[in-house]
Amino acid sequence: MTIILISFDAPQYNSKRGLDMVNKRLAAPFFGGTRKSIMMNLLGKDANSVELAKKIGINESAIRRHLETLEKEGIVHSRFERRNRGRPKKIFSLTAYGKTFFPRKNKTLLSLLTQNITQRYGEEEMELLMTLVARDFVDLLVTKEIKGDLESRLEQLVQLLNDYGFFASLSKRGNKHIIEYRNCVFEDVIPQFGTYVCKIDESVVKKIVGDVNIKWMKRIAEGDKKCIQIISQSETSNQRNRTKLDTDKHKYEFMSPNTLQNSHRHSVHGGK
Repeated sequence: MTIILISFDAPQYNSKRGLDMVNKRLAAPFFGGTRKSIMMNLLGKDANSVELAKKIGINESAIRRHLETLEKEGIVHSRFERRNRGRPKKIFSLTAYGKTFFPRKNKTLLSLLTQNITQRYGEEEMELLMTLVARDFVDLLVTKEIKGDLESRLEQLVQLLNDYGFFASLSKRGNKHIIEYRNCVFEDVIPQFGTYVCKIDESVVKKIVGDVNIKWMKRIAEGDKKCIQIISQSETSNQRNRTKLDTDKHKYEFMSPNTLQNSHRHSVHGGK
């Protein structure tokens, strides 16, 4: 009988040695046969190093070395537990992260869910639903107050996107800013949601940057290798800035020199 122990199709591999945003397919060589066997034996049942050594058929010292590595990577964790008589033993178990290396069928569930929502409620309702999801994602991503001018806000936006795993970069061409995304963290659900996932990103940009025009030049959701987004100030934003400048100019044009001078004086003794 053939048993498939582990699928390496899960989304991310979290390493403390600098590989904290690498796909698990790339991490597959890290999991030799012994580490796979350890993880499989810890699935659904905790064990100590002696028990694992007996089940797998190698010496305990080798098992301990592998367990130390797996624990350092956050895949297993340990605790001391007293069993019957004698000293407490070190017991190992899989972490929630460790369990993500085993097969998951999230895509199938999402596909069926999306299909049923669209068929029952229609495309318009699906778009509204994704708008609400985008709003919630913005609240999840933006955890601090964003301040500054357009360029400063865009720089802070890119930092937030990179913290979340988008591998984004910012550049400027004339009066337009360009954000390039080399990774889409929602790529696994693109077959189910298509360009709806792009609306999530647009909501994030407008929440942080404000009223801007967003034009997509490339999209991973449409088969491109990366996303390229051109951002420019909207006409409404430009008009608001021009109005403010005109107001300030008007205010000082009609202020006489004496009035301007008096406006800097401080009243004393009740203005007497």
